[in-house]
Amino acid sequence: MTIERKNYPGIPVTGSPHFHSVRTGNFLFLAGATAKMTSAENGTMADQTEVILERMRYILECEGGSLPDVVKMTSYITDLSESAKSQTQNIRREYFGESLPASTRVQVAGLDGPSLLIEIDAIAMIPEN
Repeated sequence: MTIERKNYPGIPVTGSPHFHSVRTGNFLFLAGATAKMTSAENGTMADQTEVILERMRYILECEGGSLPDVVKMTSYITDLSESAKSQTQNIRREYFGESLPASTRVQVAGLDGPSLLIEIDAIAMIPEN
């Protein structure tokens, strides 16, 4: 089985060297994404979540998929109480509708920048090319 590693135009590569996605067969692994290098970087957790989900949607569409193809998502959050206040769960419902993936939220001490409040990675099952 072939393994494809990709970066996508319009999405910056930040921090350590990595690819935005790795695909093998029907599996698409999306690297952790933040709102770094966007206007939302200094915004609320809700603002940052929307940027991340838009990036995720863009990558999935480039690969012939869509958000309902996401089967697992992990959110790394600097303050779980802020997650509840910022309505990130409602934002996820807006993006995924009834196709919510299995999900894990983890509180972390920090992310790749002091203003970053959330990072999300995901696994999707999409049709093979």
